[in-house]
Amino acid sequence: LADALFAAPHESIRTDDLFTVSPAMRSFLKTEIAHQLRRDGPQLALTNALQHRAQLKLEYDSGLTKTAAATFDSRSGNCLSLVLMTAAFAKELGLPVSYQTVSIPETWSRTGALLIASGHVNITLSRRLVDVRAATDVPKLTIDFLPPEEITGFRTREIDERTVVAMYANNRAAEALADGRLDDAYAWAAASVRKDPGFAGAFNTLGVVYLRHGDLGQAARVFERVLAADPRDTRALANLAMAYDRLGRDADARGARTRLAALEPYPPFYFFELGMAAVQR
Repeated sequence: LADALFAAPHESIRTDDLFTVSPAMRSFLKTEIAHQLRRDGPQLALTNALQHRAQLKLEYDSGLTKTAAATFDSRSGNCLSLVLMTAAFAKELGLPVSYQTVSIPETWSRTGALLIASGHVNITLSRRLVDVRAATDVPKLTIDFLPPEEITGFRTREIDERTVVAMYANNRAAEALADGRLDDAYAWAAASVRKDPGFAGAFNTLGVVYLRHGDLGQAARVFERVLAADPRDTRALANLAMAYDRLGRDADARGARTRLAALEPYPPFYFFELGMAAVQR
């Protein structure tokens, strides 16, 4: 981290309110699904409310990553926002929660020259120990906001809540990067790194911030750190090659690109770029 290279952010950089339950959320529990909570218990009632459009009318939105309360207010969010909202409700009801990443293929988007990879997370609600076991009870229920056919058969890996919080800050950093707000992007990326130093995505984003800010040596060091932990990280390798190019380290850049080509013969937007070149010709 190099705080001195950046000005103070223009927005509040905080992650302590991600799971805060708003009065409107409490009202939803006490009025909208009170009957289901008494009849079915908190685990099943919350699961049904989240998955049935008649209750919450949730919409999937790949835009801005939001806190639990903001997601509830807008009734929309990306998978991470929806997971945060679900976790907040579950915590309010005393349900134990766990989080998983799902190994579906990454989704890529592009804003100008900035390529952004999106992964996927979901959440599991466990039964409370105090709940009376019924014939319909299950120890755990996993809630996923993608259709079942899109995630069936893919491996999951459990992650800590601190990683989920780091993912939120990392998303906010990427969103600030896409808007050209480098000071905000740095502050969010730094918050992500501090929250979970084991989350490689945060370091990659931090390196891109340095790269865009013109701090080339700092950028290269960050990408080298990521690759020391995982030599097959193609995002860090592509970014490192770019940093070496700008530093004038031509041989190192060629070496990085040779390694990258062996790992990823067709990088994101490869065929799209070929198509655009054909259109130009």
